[in-house]
Amino acid sequence: MKKNFLFLLFIVMTTMVSAQKYVGGDISMLKKFLDEGAVFKDKDGNVVQPLEFFKAQGWNAMRIRLFVDPANASSSDRKEGAIQDLDYVIALSKDFKAAGFKLMLDFHYSDTWTDPGQHSTPSAWSSMTVDQLKTQVYEYTKECLDKLNKAGATPDFIQTGNEITVGMLWPTGHIYASGGAPKGGSWDNFAGYLANAIKACNEMCPEAQIVIHTEMHAASDVIKFYQQLANYTDVKYDIIGLSYYPDWHGALSVIDQTLTTLESKFADKKIQIVETGYGFEWQLSGPKYDFTSTYPLTDEGQRKWTADFIEVLNQHTNVNGLFWWYPEYTLNNIVFKGGSEDWSKDFTAGYWNASLFHYKTGNAHLALYELKNFVGDDTGINTTVIQRATDDTWYTLDGRRLNGKPVAKGLYICNGRKVLKQ
Repeated sequence: MKKNFLFLLFIVMTTMVSAQKYVGGDISMLKKFLDEGAVFKDKDGNVVQPLEFFKAQGWNAMRIRLFVDPANASSSDRKEGAIQDLDYVIALSKDFKAAGFKLMLDFHYSDTWTDPGQHSTPSAWSSMTVDQLKTQVYEYTKECLDKLNKAGATPDFIQTGNEITVGMLWPTGHIYASGGAPKGGSWDNFAGYLANAIKACNEMCPEAQIVIHTEMHAASDVIKFYQQLANYTDVKYDIIGLSYYPDWHGALSVIDQTLTTLESKFADKKIQIVETGYGFEWQLSGPKYDFTSTYPLTDEGQRKWTADFIEVLNQHTNVNGLFWWYPEYTLNNIVFKGGSEDWSKDFTAGYWNASLFHYKTGNAHLALYELKNFVGDDTGINTTVIQRATDDTWYTLDGRRLNGKPVAKGLYICNGRKVLKQ
């Protein structure tokens, strides 16, 4: 009895670890910008290598989007950045992993952008029935993850759909967040697509955490969406992912209240802000709100908004991720070169107003340096007790239950025993 007690005590002690938080960006265009010749600099104008620089500023995770066949996207969508096919994603993801970043993979399940206003079914899938689409989602997801695994770029977080508050794979997967669906769509179809995507993720990347990503165009819909999703027990996920841009979604008090409600109603889920941004010279296009009297559109104003946003996030214990969207945007040495301006490459549709590098000089903005304060010197302790399992349930040493047998090498717990996977 004493021996068993000491063994269990040891297991408990091995699962007392510092709470892990993740900060970084969706830098899906980095490869394209570097290929075009972009030069990145720190705030003082010194040339830097982007991934090394991000790492030095305390960033520890990166997000990348994946389209089914972006060759089918419109020319304007491609100019705006809808170019990430699987080969592109593998190449850039390998760079992320080699640099020591955690990787979030964002499946769009479309040939082009998906957001509250558009979730087009990929052209090659457009004639499929609902059941065929479910199978296709499973097989496509599995194939992509298999290739990433073989390339040494296994994702740590996987989004099964991008901003899916109103569903995915329209029209059959089109839904209303509060329940019901437009003609041709249904929650059953939508949940079936999600369940099949997640099944493939669990089989190919059992250690990866699943993110269900919504956005804040109507804050009340976020809560309703996850409440509706809870009716589908085969849709198992780990993280609530949110897009939040103040120009479109409202004041910091809105996201603060939303986070409070989510933590109350879904206490078992972690929450990550997987997209965010605030301007430094202009507002985002089509703004619904204007906070420039509090946060001027300047380098310092962008920094101040970032600092205040992080202060809000750090008051919520379930929030463990923060990703800035498109921080890598700069036209330095692409359009603006040697004091001249040349748009002849026809490379981009225009400016992204919430970058963390200046579009002309390539100099880093102050907000980039501020982001590390989301992680800070976190010394919070999460204690998890691993019970002796009668099945083949696997856990990481920090007490996180895996969705299957681990693929990566390392030390795990299974059936109450520490197991070294080689």
